[in-house]
Amino acid sequence: MCSKVFNHVQLVEEILKKERGVPASHEAIAEAENELGFPLPELLHEIYEKVANGGIGPGYKILGVKGGHTSDEGDTISELYTALTGEDPEDPKWKWPKGVVPFCHWGCAIYSCFDSNKDNYPVVWFDPNMREIGEPMEQQFIPHRESLESWFQGWLNGDDLWAETYGT
Repeated sequence: MCSKVFNHVQLVEEILKKERGVPASHEAIAEAENELGFPLPELLHEIYEKVANGGIGPGYKILGVKGGHTSDEGDTISELYTALTGEDPEDPKWKWPKGVVPFCHWGCAIYSCFDSNKDNYPVVWFDPNMREIGEPMEQQFIPHRESLESWFQGWLNGDDLWAETYGT
């Protein structure tokens, strides 16, 4: 656990060298965690608290908590998760996986999502453009990185996270 905490501290310091914005308040982070029904990953919590309330990172940037960067629809990280976990009367097979949280928007409704059900928070792509109404949900999720930490480290290293799955 100590090395993981050290890695998070080091990673947050590196992110601060690259980008920064207005951090989120403790209250806004707590409210988002309450809306999600589980705690945010420690790394993301630290980014919100020490770096910025979203609006940093690749693509259309990571989503923030209340008062921070939102999706193009105006949703915070917890609002988007809540919306996606709801039922769709036009698509009875729509069932968003519990604990899979979209955190970075790429456009065209494509998101990087972390899986809060696993300790290392693996990252998957969510691409709704790969599915027709009524088809299985699973085909919309593509494994991407083994951990949230690896995802942020890749971004810091200049890895083309988009091209890793979609090509150039």
